Amino acid sequence: MIVDFKTMPDDSRIWIYQSNRDFNESEIGIINDKTISFLDNWQAHGKDLECSYSIIDKRFIIIAVNESVNPIGGCSIDFSLQLIKDISNTIGIDLLNRLVVNYRLDNKVESLSLSDLKNKIKDGDFSPETIIFNTAINSKSELLNNFEIDIRSSWLSKFI
Repeated sequence: MIVDFKTMPDDSRIWIYQSNRDFNESEIGIINDKTISFLDNWQAHGKDLECSYSIIDKRFIIIAVNESVNPIGGCSIDFSLQLIKDISNTIGIDLLNRLVVNYRLDNKVESLSLSDLKNKIKDGDFSPETIIFNTAINSKSELLNNFEIDIRSSWLSKFI
C-alpha cells in the first residue's frame, strides 16, 4: 500500500538508487509509472507493505518501507531489485552502479567514478568539506539528517 513519502515514519527502512546524471522528464514519468505499479502490489509473506518512494534531485530513487506495519523479507527485497533493473534497462541508466559518487557543486549535483574521486582528492581538487551523497544509509531518519555529508564525515575520508 503506497503512502505519501512525507508521512513515512523516520525509522522506515530505505534503499537508495542513484544515477550518474539527472533524469529527464520522460524518464521521471517512466520511473513514476513503473514504481507506482510495483509498490501498489508489493507484499511480504502475502501481506501488503506500507511503502513509498521519492525522486530526489532528479538523480536518486528512494524506496521506503514501514517495517512496523509488516516486516519485509529477502524475497520482497529481491523483487524490488527487479523493479530497479527494469527501470535501468528501460531508461538506459545503471541505477545499481555503486562505483558512482554524486556530489554537490554550486547547488548542482554532479557525479564521477570512485577512482576519479580518489584522484581529485589526491590532487587537492576536492576538499574534506566537499559535499557528497551518502547512499549507504538505511533509514528515513538518516536520509533526512545524513544524506548530504562532507567527505571527511564519510567512508571516503580514508582518501584524504
